[in-house]
Amino acid sequence: MRVVVLGEFRVDRLVPPLVRGGADVVVLAFAGLEAFLGPGVECGTLPTALSEEALLRLLGDHGADADIALPNLGCPGQEQFLPVYARAAARTQAAGRRMPVHSADFAALASDKVVLHRVAQARGWPVPRGVVCTEAGEVREAGRELGLPVLVKEARSEFHAGRHYVDDAGDLDRVSGEVTCPVLVQQAVEGEEYAVEFLSDVSRTVTWPVASLGRLDSGCAPGRRVRVAPVVLPARARAELAATVADMVETCRPWGPWQMDFAVTDDGRLQVIELNGRLGGVSNMSWVSTGLDPHAAYVDAVLSRSARPPVAGRVALELPVRNGLVLPSAPPGTELMPFPGNPANRGPHIGGYYRAVLGVPEGRAASVHEWLQALPPGVLLNSPAEMAAQFARGVHALRHGGTPCPARA
Repeated sequence: MRVVVLGEFRVDRLVPPLVRGGADVVVLAFAGLEAFLGPGVECGTLPTALSEEALLRLLGDHGADADIALPNLGCPGQEQFLPVYARAAARTQAAGRRMPVHSADFAALASDKVVLHRVAQARGWPVPRGVVCTEAGEVREAGRELGLPVLVKEARSEFHAGRHYVDDAGDLDRVSGEVTCPVLVQQAVEGEEYAVEFLSDVSRTVTWPVASLGRLDSGCAPGRRVRVAPVVLPARARAELAATVADMVETCRPWGPWQMDFAVTDDGRLQVIELNGRLGGVSNMSWVSTGLDPHAAYVDAVLSRSARPPVAGRVALELPVRNGLVLPSAPPGTELMPFPGNPANRGPHIGGYYRAVLGVPEGRAASVHEWLQALPPGVLLNSPAEMAAQFARGVHALRHGGTPCPARA
């Protein structure tokens, strides 16, 4: 069996199970990965622009006899490939090759923020108040109508780009001249940010535990906060999330991994912030908490192998560590996993920090509290109070069964 992997995101976690399963693997990426992946894996170049015809030619060049073309999004430049993959899937199937991809409807949701907002309004999914603008002059008026602060989001932008937090009228004028329309001007939500990862196929959607990303802030940078999984959502938000996910799956037919960022306001209401047609930054916590790596589960689904449902068995506490500093050894009975990234996806390390995830069984909470309190000042980006509060929430959730988001069986 020959598998062409399109994209480099977490290939260190995708390629090994493919190789163990007997696949002949080709990885097409933006950066050279030969040394990183080692012998036995063929590597090629993924273009920065990808049309349907270019994709089909690429597959022909690198895998004329390939059985599976495996989209693997996650690095800058790939977010907008989803609609291309959706259009090409039927043609690859006619050529005898499988390409497990999200439907065109779901690809549009996950790659276009304006489409997501409009569909959410039509379907009744809870999203922040927003105004779609097709001209720069409309942005200023939308901001005044909604009331500052607002988020200005370009419709078709890559992750970590095309998004502006605006809390000053002068900045609103500046941003309106910088963005590429159409844009969505959206009310800035006050509350806590969460994320949850899913894996869908034609018959079911499985869910990893909900992760808390901490309190929403003007920096829009959840990777710099202390994050934890699992957590318990307020009852109202939990019910709204389950209903929204069920309707998305039923009407838009995702196939593969996907992720939702959402907020819970201070009065307990759910607000969907973003939808991604890929696994994201919380997959490290998903893996540590459940023992089931979402990337490996994706490979199992592609190869038509069933995986066990993910169930939280440990608290996964993610700590942003300053570059050049090392955390002390983890307490006995726990596991500390650094995630420095790979040559093609260095992640937050560029921003002056890397993320480490501490896996904590329920019975080890007391020793971890002591370990956190004894950390040297300045090692982490965050305060001891933030660490302690997030860890306590994870322990509470683990004692109450992990409370994953309900999904269609």
